[in-house]
This record gives sequence, structure tokens and C-alpha cells, in this order.
Amino acid sequence: MKKTATNLIEKQCQRHLINQGIITKAKFQHRLQEIFEQAEHQEAALIGLYKMLIPDWERIERLEGYPVVGRGMWKYIANLFIDFDQRRHPQIFNGGLWLNQGFSSSETLGPWEISMDRCNVIYS
Repeated sequence: MKKTATNLIEKQCQRHLINQGIITKAKFQHRLQEIFEQAEHQEAALIGLYKMLIPDWERIERLEGYPVVGRGMWKYIANLFIDFDQRRHPQIFNGGLWLNQGFSSSETLGPWEISMDRCNVIYS
């Protein structure tokens, strides 16, 4: 049952990305950069990442676990957080929010691959 639910949410996430025009690595990177350019605070950037990935964000009650991404994507986003924090929050540990509440990473995935195997989405 869990595997079927995971497959369903992964397919929904993939469709959600496609509906946003995120169909190549370059478009993905461009969208990630936009999220950070538009964010006023690091929490807004983090929520923007989750909204980009998970459809119907407003209907979610909670997430159990985290999406898992390939090391290439994880490092790219980590660098965006570090740069953002250096400019906006130099007094804090740069990239700390991403380390604590961002996606997990796995070397078993391709560099820009996403898995929802360790993330359970609970809708309200």
C-alpha cells in the first residue's frame, strides 16, 4: 500500500513540475533561482521549493519525512541557500535551514532525480 501511495505522489509531483514548464535541468535551475530572487526570507525560499515540487500545497496538513533528491540538485540548492544567507542573514549559519529542513539526498539517485519514497504527504 505504501509503495502505491508513493508512486502516486511521485507521479503527481512530476506532473506538477511539467505543468510549471520545468522539463529540463536548465529550466529547473532557472525556477530555483527565481524562487530565491523572489524570497524575502529563507523560510519563504524553503516553502517556495516545497510548493514547486508538491501539488496542492495549500491542502497539505503536514509532511512526514522529506523528499529525496540526487546529490547534484541537493548541492545546487544548498549553494543557493548559502548565497542567500550570506547576502540577507550573514549573522547566521549559512545554509542551516536547508540542512535542517530541506530535502534529503541520496547518491543512489541521478544528480537531478527526485524520489518521494521517504516523504509521506498528509492532506487535510
